[in-house]
Amino acid sequence: MPTSLFQYEMLPTTWFYLSSLLILAVFFRFNRVFSVRNFDVLSLVALTPGIVYLAMGATLQGYVWLFVVGLVVFFRMVLDVFLRRRPLLEPNLGFEGLAFSCVAASAFMIPNLFINRGDACESPRAWRLEQILAAAEESEASFTLKNWPGYRPFMTATQRANRFFAPSQASWNAAVSDLRERSRDPNTIEIFGVTIRLNKDNSKKSRSATRAVQWAAGVTNGTPFDFEDDGLESDSYDEDQNLEIVTSLNGLQAAPTIPAAPTAPSVSETAPSSEVPAASPQSREPRSDARTASGAEPPAPRPTLGVFQPLSLGGFSLIILVTSLQIAIVVTLVLIGRFHFGSLQTGYACALFYLLHPYINQFSAQLDHIVPALAILLAVLFYRRPVFSGIALGVAGSLVFYPFFLIPIWMGFYLKKGLARFALGLSATVLTLAVAMLFIQDPEIGLYGKCLGSMIGRHSLFLAEADGLWEFLPRYFRIPLIGLFGVYCVGCALWIPRKNLATLVSCSAAVMLGVQFWMGRQGGLYMSWYLPLAILTVFRPNLDDRTAATAVVDV
Repeated sequence: MPTSLFQYEMLPTTWFYLSSLLILAVFFRFNRVFSVRNFDVLSLVALTPGIVYLAMGATLQGYVWLFVVGLVVFFRMVLDVFLRRRPLLEPNLGFEGLAFSCVAASAFMIPNLFINRGDACESPRAWRLEQILAAAEESEASFTLKNWPGYRPFMTATQRANRFFAPSQASWNAAVSDLRERSRDPNTIEIFGVTIRLNKDNSKKSRSATRAVQWAAGVTNGTPFDFEDDGLESDSYDEDQNLEIVTSLNGLQAAPTIPAAPTAPSVSETAPSSEVPAASPQSREPRSDARTASGAEPPAPRPTLGVFQPLSLGGFSLIILVTSLQIAIVVTLVLIGRFHFGSLQTGYACALFYLLHPYINQFSAQLDHIVPALAILLAVLFYRRPVFSGIALGVAGSLVFYPFFLIPIWMGFYLKKGLARFALGLSATVLTLAVAMLFIQDPEIGLYGKCLGSMIGRHSLFLAEADGLWEFLPRYFRIPLIGLFGVYCVGCALWIPRKNLATLVSCSAAVMLGVQFWMGRQGGLYMSWYLPLAILTVFRPNLDDRTAATAVVDV
């Protein structure tokens, strides 16, 4: 049990069930079951089982689910251009209830980040998916900064923030070892009577480590997953190769969130020697009496989770920063509803839907998720002033590259009025950030030329490495998807006859969702890039009169 009233933990599956019921209770129109509103609510909620799959260790199933349901939501955003009649369907909760729920849900972000961080969790079962992915990437070095597009200083800051919230090295090693101890053979993993042998393919080690933590934590509900197509072999295997992988799993590295205890074992102490044969179930001695080949002492006691760890000033500032960014997204949604949709209640409804979505619970502190999402929403909020919209999109695109694909749509919107000011704000922001990179001295960032190439998407089309769905599929399948995506971006700018605020929001949501299908790193998990825009599309009124010619302010 938590040690104080404010120490609460929410498992991914528990929050999925609870939040789904809350969303349906507040936004599902029971008197109009067969309506577009209900379809929208169900489709956005249907994205979350993919997150649950990933949190439970079923990597392939999770990404496939996100791809399929995301495709449904994508076509819904595309077809929104043709839905001109928008009947007013208010939420089932009144204005006061919506306002109170938004404030309460926003307030609970702070304990979620402050308490459920790394080793402060009661058990590995409460680790958020963002923490698991960060620990797995760090332990296997599967995230190579130079191989991903984006603003290198920002990506470096994101990586460091992820390390702060990720489990410590000792906790990560203990969670992986728990699973290995249950196995009869240290070279295998046994799950519900099915023996699975570890594969040597380096591209699959991160998935194996992530899955091991989840099974060790006991997250599963008793239904085994099918690993046959997931890179793990269950028949013949090379004993030397598997022992090498087990050795690497036993010494997984993750950046600690707190200083390691003086008695914590080093990697060399915990990793078994390749000369030691695997013990059989009958002959294996208890762990407390184990000795390595060199005669070293047994490992120190495993770390205890759930112990309060005092925060440094930097850690406290990071939590406040992340919480402030999330609250800024909520406030921006409310302001868009108030000033552009003409209803403060609609703004609160959009914000509450965003806060209740299980994605927010599992990805609360990822800077590369939050900051671009906030910048895109600010561009929508200030759409009447093209300079500010250009600045906001310039920031979002420069930081993570992919929002640059929104430029054709926004230029098409401002074609009749405000195009020059939008282009000025956009180009000035990109140039400023490019020059600022010259003055940032950090050995992790690298040479300026490579950083500039990364900023403009050098590694986006041709992947040096893949993490996500394209880790399992041939990468040349991305080529037709990228081609179709490019055609859609240009088509939105040229061929949409009614370029108003409604089409601007829905097409922007479709573009940022379309990016998820072909991006190389965790495609489908960057929901914050399109989820707020999709929510605005669901709740928007008729906005045919909000065109650039009538709404853009003269300066």
